[in-house]
Amino acid sequence: MNDTGHYYRRDGSPLYEVPTKDGRMRGVNLAWDKALNPVPSVTTVLSVTPKPQLEIWKQNQMMLAALTTSRKDGETDEQFCSRIREEAFQQVTDAADIGTQVHDACEKFYSDRPVLEEMQPYVLGVVDEVGRLFPDVHDWVTEKHFAHPLGFGGRVDLHSPSMGYIVDFKGKDGDFSDAKKLAYDQHWQLAPYQEGLRLPRAKCANVFFSRTHPGVVKGVLWSEQQIEEGWQFFQTSLTLWKLWKKYDPSFELGTLGPTATH
Repeated sequence: MNDTGHYYRRDGSPLYEVPTKDGRMRGVNLAWDKALNPVPSVTTVLSVTPKPQLEIWKQNQMMLAALTTSRKDGETDEQFCSRIREEAFQQVTDAADIGTQVHDACEKFYSDRPVLEEMQPYVLGVVDEVGRLFPDVHDWVTEKHFAHPLGFGGRVDLHSPSMGYIVDFKGKDGDFSDAKKLAYDQHWQLAPYQEGLRLPRAKCANVFFSRTHPGVVKGVLWSEQQIEEGWQFFQTSLTLWKLWKKYDPSFELGTLGPTATH
């Protein structure tokens, strides 16, 4: 069974999959792949922390799916429950596809590449909000990978090398009429991104774009103090992750891991 989460190599390059001996690809499994010295992503590390709002949302999706899914003749309890789970989270898969398209389109914009016409409303909303939050920044760099010697890695949507600002794009459904429900703990993620890129402590932002209402965008700005608190929280989570996995991915700069198949 594959270990859940994303991983990076010590040079910061993605290690989402590894080749098998028969030429196929599979996800990283720590039980087999520790020799590769994989570094967990920031989000993988944070998976050890409780997220009450996310759990409530998952429960609501399951209950809604149960109300609208009819049981088939001869279907066992296990089969019925499995089908309910599939129905409940199919929309999550669909939404993730849209979110990936918007992320890719934003990357193209900030890399001076053409954006598909159908993606332009999403992108223009994001760009306007980034400009509102950080009006004096002109050196944005997009999709930067990293690995940190403490033993974590990631990919940063947008950052300013000169100012230290980090911007992370997140997709959500709806028109954001209740903006208070947008941000809870995202500074836990932004802080290690800032540390991972060796940037000075500075304010950071999440820019939420609506997957269902193209062009609807809302930014949440985190202060330097909040980012510092997020960094302290992440370090504790990283220690917990290492103990839970019985694996310490920390390394010294300049040391690279091997390549292998299983």
